[in-house]
Parts: sequence; C-alpha cells; structure tokens
Amino acid sequence: MAWIAVAPCLVLIVMAIVVIGPPLGDVLLTPDDRLWPPGALHLFGEPEPTKEARFAIALLGPLLLAGVVLAASRRPPSLTPSAIAVLVGAGRALLVAFVATAVLGQNNRLGATTPPLWPIFTVRTLITAALIAIVPLVLLRWTRIGRRAPARLPESVPLAVACLVVAVLVAVPWLVTAITSDKAVGTEMTMNWTLDDPFAVLNGRTPLVDFLPVYAHLLPYPTAAVMEVFGKTTFVFTMLMAVLSGLALLAVYAMLRRVARSSLLGLGLFLPVLGIGFLRVVPGPATPGTSNVTLYAVWPLRYLGAYALAWLTARHVDGAAPRRMWLLFGAAGLVALDNTEFGAAALVATLAALAAAQPPPLRPGLLRLARDAAIGLLAAVATVAVATLARAGELPRFADLLEYPRIFGPLGWTALPMPTLGLHLVLYATYAGAIAVAAVRVARQEADTLLTAMLAWSGTFGLLSASYYVGRSEAGKLIALFSAWGLTLALLTLLVGRALAVREWRRPSVPELMLLLGFGVAACSLAQLPSPRDELRRLGQLAPGQVLPASPFIAEHVVRGRAVAILTPISHRTADELGVTNVSPYAFFEEIATRAQMQRLLDAIRRERAHVVFLPEPFVTTSHRAVLARAGFAQWDHSEAERISLWVDGAPDG
Repeated sequence: MAWIAVAPCLVLIVMAIVVIGPPLGDVLLTPDDRLWPPGALHLFGEPEPTKEARFAIALLGPLLLAGVVLAASRRPPSLTPSAIAVLVGAGRALLVAFVATAVLGQNNRLGATTPPLWPIFTVRTLITAALIAIVPLVLLRWTRIGRRAPARLPESVPLAVACLVVAVLVAVPWLVTAITSDKAVGTEMTMNWTLDDPFAVLNGRTPLVDFLPVYAHLLPYPTAAVMEVFGKTTFVFTMLMAVLSGLALLAVYAMLRRVARSSLLGLGLFLPVLGIGFLRVVPGPATPGTSNVTLYAVWPLRYLGAYALAWLTARHVDGAAPRRMWLLFGAAGLVALDNTEFGAAALVATLAALAAAQPPPLRPGLLRLARDAAIGLLAAVATVAVATLARAGELPRFADLLEYPRIFGPLGWTALPMPTLGLHLVLYATYAGAIAVAAVRVARQEADTLLTAMLAWSGTFGLLSASYYVGRSEAGKLIALFSAWGLTLALLTLLVGRALAVREWRRPSVPELMLLLGFGVAACSLAQLPSPRDELRRLGQLAPGQVLPASPFIAEHVVRGRAVAILTPISHRTADELGVTNVSPYAFFEEIATRAQMQRLLDAIRRERAHVVFLPEPFVTTSHRAVLARAGFAQWDHSEAERISLWVDGAPDG
C-alpha cells in the first residue's frame, strides 16, 4: 500500500502546491510589515509568501502517505495480485524518475537556470558511490562471506572502546578546523553573528529580556561561564564550539550504535554521516573555513540540541534513562527554547518518534504522550522563566523567540528563490521514505520499535529543519542540511541491509539500490577529511591568549562604568574590555532589519539612560539618521579610519 499510494499522494500534493500555494500565501503568509529602511546596505531579499505556503503544503505529503498506510492496515483494499504488481511497479518507477529528475536538475541538465546551480556531487562521485553500493552486494552474494556472516555482529567492551576511539579520531581533524584565534581572524571578525552572544551575557545582558540573540538563547550562558574561567578570547570560544560539535557527533554515534545493536555496525553507519555533514560549502580545494563545522550558527548552535535530543529519545524508547517521558519532553522544551528553528523541529520529531513507538492499543498511549508532553514543556518554560527572573528581575519575553524566524521567513530577509528542480527534492524523498517506512513498521507491529521510532524521528526532523534552506535557497544552506540527510540515509541503509541479509543478498530492488547509492555518496565525503598534520601545524601558529584591542575611537569616548550603546562588530566584547555596559539589545547594527527593532533600540537607550551611541557609518542610512534626530540624537564625532560615528543626545558630560 505504501508503494501504491506514492503516485496519488504525489499528484495531490503537486496539484495543491501549484493551485493552492499562491492564494494561500497571499491570504495567510503575506506580511503586514516590511524590511526597514529600504535601500539599507545590509537589507536585501523580498517576502516570498507563495514559496512559504508551498513548503507548508509539501510537508503534508509524507503525513498523507503515512496516513494512507495506517488506514489501509485496518481496511486493506481488494486488489488482484496482478493489479498490485502493476501499481507497486508504477510507484517505484515514479520514485526513480523523481530522484533522477532532481539530480539532473541540480546538474543543470534539464534546462538553463540563472544563475546555474552548483552540481555539488560530480559524475566521478556518483560513479564511486555506485561502486561503494554495488561491490559489497556482489561480494556478499557470490562469496561465502554473506552466508557465513553472523546474524548479529559480536560485541565486547574492547571492541566498543576501539570503535569509539576510531569515531573520535576521524572526527577530530574536522573539528580542529573550527578552532581559530584573534591573530588568525584579524580585524574582519567573520563570526560576529555568534561570538558576541556570550560576551553580552558577560556584560550583564539577559537573552529574551534586554538582549536578543539570533541563533541560541540558552547556550550563551554556559559559553559565557567557560569563557569567564578559561579566557575571554576567540581561541577559547572556538575551542568550545569545536568541543560542543564533537559532543553532538558523539550523540549521533551513540544513537546509531544503540539502534544497530553493534559498535562496529554503528561506526560504519556513523562515518558517512560525519563526512556528509562536513562537506565543503563551496567548490574548490579543501581549505580551512569551507566546511559547516566553521559556521558556528550551524555547528554546534543548531545541531547540538537536536542530536542530543535524538540520543535521549533513542535511550528512552530502548528502556534506558530518561525513563519518564515528561523528563524527555522537558529536555525537548529546552532545546526548542534555545534554537527555535532546529530545536522546534527536533521537538516535533521526538513527538513523532514516541508516537511510532507506542504499543497497542494506540489511543491510551497517545493520551499519555500528550499529557507527558504538556508537563515536560511546561517544566521547560517554567525553568527558563524562573532562571531569567532570578538573573534579570524580569520574566522572559517568549515572543522574542519568533522575531528572527519572522524576519528571515515571512519578511524575506536575505531570501533567494528556490529552484524548481534540484537536490533538495532528493532530501525530501528521503525524509518522506523514512516516515513511510516507519508507518509501515507501525502497521506491521514490528518488534524493533527503536528502529521504527528513530526512522520517524529522522524523517520528521529532516523535513522541518529544511525551512533553513527554504528561506534562503542556496547551495550553502542546502549542504548545512546534509548531516540530517545523512542520518536518515544511515537508518534506512541499516533497514535495507537487514532485509537483504534475510534474502541472502539476492534480488535488491531498484529503490534499495538507490538508497545504497545515496549512502555511498555520503561515504565518498570521507575523502575530504582534512589533513591532521596541516591542522596541527595551523594550531601551532595560533596565538591562543591574544585579544584584539578595542576600538581606539570608542575607547577615547567612553567612561568606565557608564552605560553606552555600541552597535559596531563585537560590540559587547568591546564593552566588556572597556568596562562599560552596552545597553544595545542587538549584537551589532546589521541585526536591525525593521522599524520596530530600531524603536526597541531607542527604548533600551532611554530606559537605561545611555546618552552615547556608536554606529558603523557604512550601514547608517538617511532614514536611520532621521529617526535618531527625532529621538534627540545628533552626530558628535566620527572616525574615518574606523568608519564609526558617535551620536549623543546632549553635550557629553565627561
């Protein structure tokens, strides 16, 4: 029934996307606000309500397919064997055509695309991946290896330790590329979007009260604590980011090892997930800074909480701690509060996984699930509220969690149109396949509920986290999703491997071969492993304790202990070094994208009685100047060398 339902479900979803998408976007998703001010150097992109609506409709496709499978398990249709064979063959052929069309579209083989898409995977990569997929099947089929292979691989403590060591050793060269220092970064400070958040905490700011991070709302607290102890430097910050990314990867390995019931098999599944997750972001030679591991907004700020939650979910389903469901949802709530985008996706994925793991009868289990989910989420919200109240004397403004998702989503900041055909459709098909397989396993009441649950988790998380690419549909954002894609491929590969082993490695179907091809593509990414020698040499050239001096212009115009508003790069770090309080709720000026945000800045300045504002001159427009003038501010001085202007609301008082 899953294969039979593929064609009608796909037709219905495509028709809805084409016909309903535009009016739905116009009615429900057209924003009542705009990016402000028009023409600002840092503001580009337009609202794309039709694209947002079509993405929402596309999310219903896997849900519809799973619903058909579960409904048919209760009342199967009456079909002849020949009709079943024809319809199943048609569903499989449609899947092959869908994936092939997407790959050809990504490689610009189905018409001109402006600008042309980056192929990402070359013909050589696809051929190598095919060999990785087919050669093991041939060896297992035509030799005695497959027949002599035990049904379950041996497991022992030394083997488990050895596999863990290998996983760490392979991951470390990639993680080391994320470590840098002020000396290496120079004055450009390419990590402005993440580095300043812990400095804001160190400077006395409180996220969701008087400071608004873009990516992580809770992680800046432990990050600030570590930097307070080990040093307020870029080296310490990036070292911590690398360690946290490593912990996220260990969570993935632990989850795969548990699902596979084997350290060796878990390692074999983990390494391709590791490689594809750190694929080069741009074409060209592998050099430091070209992988998502150096984009801290992705690793670890987005993936850490999600993968930790996947690991906890697998443990819970398998009967290990946390045994109480509400504790798991408490953790899920904290993850969602930390990062709204991937965290909320992981929360919904956990709901899907636990629903798939419920034993019959289903209705009482779902009621318990809803009850414990509500308790856990309320506990997470209460924990954050109490901690914030204790720190700032105010309750958090949870509405702020949606501010940047709204600006990057409905308002279209940095938005780019999505290509009609491309590799994103392959990811979509993979996630839909994982959800459909989970539904089939639920209908069959398969004994291995852990695998069923994690298939549901990975498919749901992959689908929802794809909003990251939908907002700005470029290759870099797509590659940032490859880790989630690789995880889904790994779980499906485990399923296919078990099915082929039962058949003594005979008669692999075309969809099974396609799945193995995808996993082979992920395995090919291991060829981009950075050179450990080069990375160690680079680390030796860093200056871990060095701190770039604060702006001389700002230092000349502030008085220690006073409240000021600094909106230049690394503003809160500058304030911390100069001993002043930066009252700006934003890390730097380029984060202000609406009129309401500009007003929030002015409100913070008035509330905390700051009379001095430092702005990056290239980004200050005529509209900004007019708003500042109406608020009583005038430009007092500026630095040509540093391109910083000083604004005051009266004569400086020393």
